[in-house]
Amino acid sequence: MWGLRWWSCVRVARHLVSPNILDYIELADDYSIAEVVASDNMDGKTLRELDIRAKFGCNVLAIKSGTRINIAPRADDVIRSGDILVVVGRNDDLRRLQDKA
Repeated sequence: MWGLRWWSCVRVARHLVSPNILDYIELADDYSIAEVVASDNMDGKTLRELDIRAKFGCNVLAIKSGTRINIAPRADDVIRSGDILVVVGRNDDLRRLQDKA
């Protein structure tokens, strides 16, 4: 029971510190999956143009747009402001992406 409470506290704390990260799952000490809200800076750009893998070392696993989810995003998929990017990477890299998102 304590484990679930602890994780809930961690999730709330991370959301308060990083409001554009909606959810966060720790895979290991250094790696996590995060849901990052696409900013206005990302609006209208493709994954290729954003080049998240090269710039941040993170991989986009899925894109949530409204009620739709794309679980196999392609380089030419266009991101819209408010889309949710499901991203995996090293925690430091995810923080760098979050700061730029």
